[in-house]
Amino acid sequence: MAAPAKKTATAPALPVFVAAAGEGGWTLRVAVAPGGSRDALAGLAEDRLRVRLRAKAVEGQANAALTAFLAECFGVRPRQVRIVSGEKSRKKIVRINAESEPDWSIAAGTGCD
Repeated sequence: MAAPAKKTATAPALPVFVAAAGEGGWTLRVAVAPGGSRDALAGLAEDRLRVRLRAKAVEGQANAALTAFLAECFGVRPRQVRIVSGEKSRKKIVRINAESEPDWSIAAGTGCD
């Protein structure tokens, strides 16, 4: 008689727009649409999280609004969110540093409007 297979706990899969970036770090691929009527997560654009912002893309206003908005959405401090590439582009890579993994499911719903 064969021994029963061991059950192993597997970590839930990360959303398509998130990649683990070492201990306590995650990178997010985002597509930003500045100059909108409100700040909101707007689903996916290809493999990126679409984020609509009220701030205009002038003198870094949209970048500052993006980091503050994502921090609020994922329950971290604004200083834990930084843009690592795409400062002058609508397609950006953002890094979040946190002790525990943020709740990515908020991006799937409408929880952060």
